[in-house]
Amino acid sequence: QITSDLLGEGWINEVGESDSTGGRRQVLLRLNPNAGYVVGLKLMEDRVVCAATDLETQVLHYFDAPLAGGHDPRAVSNSIAATVDQTIRLAGVPRERVFGVGIGLAGVINCQSGVVHYSPFFRWQDVPLAAMLAERLGLPIFLENDVNTLTITEQLFGPGHDVPNFVVMTVGRGIGMGMVLNHQLYQGEQGGVGELGHITLDPDGPPCACGKRGCLEALAADAAVLRAFQGADGAGELADVIRAAEAGDTRAQEALARSGHYLGLGLAAIVNMLCPSLIIISGEGVSAGAYRLEPMLATMRAHTFHGLLQSVEVMVRPTDDQTWARGAAGLVVGKIFESPLAQSAAGTVAS
Repeated sequence: QITSDLLGEGWINEVGESDSTGGRRQVLLRLNPNAGYVVGLKLMEDRVVCAATDLETQVLHYFDAPLAGGHDPRAVSNSIAATVDQTIRLAGVPRERVFGVGIGLAGVINCQSGVVHYSPFFRWQDVPLAAMLAERLGLPIFLENDVNTLTITEQLFGPGHDVPNFVVMTVGRGIGMGMVLNHQLYQGEQGGVGELGHITLDPDGPPCACGKRGCLEALAADAAVLRAFQGADGAGELADVIRAAEAGDTRAQEALARSGHYLGLGLAAIVNMLCPSLIIISGEGVSAGAYRLEPMLATMRAHTFHGLLQSVEVMVRPTDDQTWARGAAGLVVGKIFESPLAQSAAGTVAS
C-alpha cells in the first residue's frame, strides 16, 4: 500500500522487472528525480553560487552572483533571497514543488537552530540566518557548514555511499573537514566540529585569520602558498603559482611542496585519531596536482601510526563552485528523506 501511494503521488517510478528466482518477478523501483526540486547555494564574503537541482542533485540551472549587503545580516539575507528567487525562475521549475533551500558557509553553524554562531568572513556571531531567509522566501531553510554539505553529497551520491566511516578534507582558501561516523554525519555540539585548519602546528608560526598563530590553515591553505611565492602581500591566484611550478620555477614548487607537507601532518592526525576507511581530498586547492599532493601523501605516510594506513583509501576529488552549490542542495535532499522522528527531535527552520 505504501508503494502504491508513492507511485500514485509520483515519488517513485517502476523501471522494469528483475530476473525470476522461481516466483513472480519483482518490480524494480527508483526514486523519481523530478518529484520535486531543491535549491543549494554556497555563501562567500563577496558572492554567492546557487543551483536549482532535482532530487538526485542534478543541476537544472546554475547562477553565480555578487553578494550585496557587506556584513549586515539583513542586507545579506535580502541579497541571498533575490538570488534564490532568480534561480528558481530561470530554472523553470514550479515554486510549489521546491522543497527547500540549503545553504553552506564557512564557520560554526548550528544546523538545528539555523543560527550562524560564528562566521570568519562576515564576523557574525549568533545570527539567525535561517529564520530571516524563511521569512523572506516562504520556504524551508537549512544551514550547514560548507564542508559538511559536500560531505553529505559524497555520502548520498558519491564514493562515500555505503561507507560507514569516511572523512572529507577540503583544501583551498581554508582547510576544513567533514566526518561520517557509523553512517552518520558527525556535527559535534552546536555545529562546532571539523575545524582541522585550526589545529596548531607551530605556536610561533604565521598569524591565522582566526586570531591565533601557526594554524594548519595559516601554513598550508592557498593564501600561505601565495605568500611563500609572492612575498608578504600574497597577491595573485593559486593558478599563477601552478603555472610557474609547471614552467620549472623552483620557488613555486617549494611553496606548493611546503603546503603539502603541512597538509600531510593534518591527514596523519586524522588517520591516527579516526582511522576511517576512506579519506576524500577535495576543494579547489587540489588543482595544484602532484606538486602539492605528492609531498602531502609522503608526509602522511611518514607520520601515521604503524599499520593504520593499510585499511585507509585516499581519494582526490577536485571541486568547483558548482560542486559546492550541489553539495548544499544535497543537504536539503537528505532532510527530505530524514526520519520524521529525527526531524521532530532536531527541529527544522521552516516557513
